[in-house]
Amino acid sequence: MTENDMLLISIEKILFEKDHLAKLKKLINQLYDNSLTPKELKAYILKQKAEDLRKIFELFPYFMKQVKINDSLRQYTGESLDSESRNELQEKDKFLEQVGIRVNYLVNKLSKKLQG
Repeated sequence: MTENDMLLISIEKILFEKDHLAKLKKLINQLYDNSLTPKELKAYILKQKAEDLRKIFELFPYFMKQVKINDSLRQYTGESLDSESRNELQEKDKFLEQVGIRVNYLVNKLSKKLQG
């Protein structure tokens, strides 16, 4: 899996988070029931997209660091790794990226709690 694939997967997870989609569905139903105005729905969507954008921006420093690490690893190992070792390294790299994203999210969430 390439760095771009990992980035796309991470962005997809942010944009299509199940909790937010469920809330959006609920708000759309409220709109049809006339218990919510279009202006309120628009405000929620804009607020949510701004939050999604902030999360995506937080991915890029980590992503760029991973690209540099992967480039260094490729230069160091060259073609000396067999395909099994290379696959194992890619799996571990993917896992570490997911852990890094989650840790970054938790750190930001904790810092918000401490500030608020």
